[in-house]
Amino acid sequence: MNSFRLRLALLVGSITAALLLAAGLLAWQITIRFNLDRLDRELRNLGAANLDRVVGDEHWRRVESALRFVSGADRPPGYALWVENYGRTIYRSPHWPEKISPASLPKPGPYEGGLTFSTLPPPPRPGESLSPRNPPLPRREPIFLDASADGHAWRLAVMGTPYTTLVLAADSDDFNASLVRLRHVFLTALPGALLLVGGGAWFLAGRAMRPVRAFSQAAERVTARGLDQRIVTPANDREFQRLVTVFNEMMDRLETSFHQATRFSADASHELKTPLALLQAELEHGLASAPPGSAQQQTCSSLLEEVHRLTAIVEKLLLLSLADAGRLELHLESVDAAPILANVIEDCAALAPHLKVESPVTLPQALVRADIVLLEQALQNLGGNAIKYNRDGGRIRFEIAVEQNRVAISIGNTGPGISAADRVHLFERFHRGDRARRRQPGAGVGLGLSLSREILRAHGGDLTLAPSPDDWTLFIVTLPFASAPPA
Repeated sequence: MNSFRLRLALLVGSITAALLLAAGLLAWQITIRFNLDRLDRELRNLGAANLDRVVGDEHWRRVESALRFVSGADRPPGYALWVENYGRTIYRSPHWPEKISPASLPKPGPYEGGLTFSTLPPPPRPGESLSPRNPPLPRREPIFLDASADGHAWRLAVMGTPYTTLVLAADSDDFNASLVRLRHVFLTALPGALLLVGGGAWFLAGRAMRPVRAFSQAAERVTARGLDQRIVTPANDREFQRLVTVFNEMMDRLETSFHQATRFSADASHELKTPLALLQAELEHGLASAPPGSAQQQTCSSLLEEVHRLTAIVEKLLLLSLADAGRLELHLESVDAAPILANVIEDCAALAPHLKVESPVTLPQALVRADIVLLEQALQNLGGNAIKYNRDGGRIRFEIAVEQNRVAISIGNTGPGISAADRVHLFERFHRGDRARRRQPGAGVGLGLSLSREILRAHGGDLTLAPSPDDWTLFIVTLPFASAPPA
């Protein structure tokens, strides 16, 4: 999981989902407790209204008939009664659950109001109406509990007076069924809610990553020609203001250092050209005036060869510094790349008669917008490398193809090949590859490939190293195709 946005979205979504589940569980418990309290309160009110005095079994039959009417005549009885008076059962509902025995149930709680038995009024006579002389009987606190019998769940309320004990049972199947329906609704809606939470977390993570995307886009625009790129300091995101300020200050220092290095490279290369030209002229004069075959002639010849090498290095450094600064001047015109490649092929055949140079019999017309001098210099660098890093009796192959909107030139050669470690750094300046390639006669200082790629990129093309066998090296030059006729 390499995406920070995905990890952030999963973290936010997980926390939100956990809170949602916790809130749902809490709401579930509150709903159960609320509905259970409502049922208990209903049982308490039904029983309390009939415990104010001692009554007979006919009264309790009327109570059960009323409860049956409330439950509905087309439904099974929703309530059941068990009444004891002075320790004797005076009424029991016909449908009372057989497995529930009132004798096994706990007794009602203490008397309401803190009364004790010694303060109780004398028991009224059965059927005697209430009067100031006979106030309502004190009631005991009800006890509520659950029980199961005969495939039904019952909610029991045990209550009473000093003389009567009432066990009122309510069938809680409907109550439990409503809770099950509520649970099913919650579980059905939960996946949709989690999807919404996940989508919201992904959206919020994307909003939170906006400053990071701004950093990425600014960093992508940072090139040798785009070191002036800066990020606008956000006015509302205080957490990122310091980071943006540090990034912009770093870019200021980087731009200043880069321009100083570029100016130094350009100035040094420019200043070296004059003394090297003078040194070359003096050595040529000394070589011309030296006796043939003398030590002076051999010394001047060797020194002149090194001066030529230094001059080529200085010219490459100057071109690279101009390319880095974006000041590489190109004299573009519509030209045919085939004759330029033909010159490179001819030079390679002349410089390396010991190698087999392969090329198409007829080069197709390949129109490009290019600077002829710089383009040929880039191709000559590649041809020179194909000669330098070849083996005895090896071969060099040139190919050119015109595709839909580009011209592709491939230059391959046999030789020791390029290791996987060197492929990564091949186009870096002054990189010379492994020891086997550095030991090749006439090996350069590692600027030719870098300069060739900069020239081709300045033309809108590119230079790449193609995958190839270990004993074969293949470079691909691509240039945009030009439809205009050559100059």
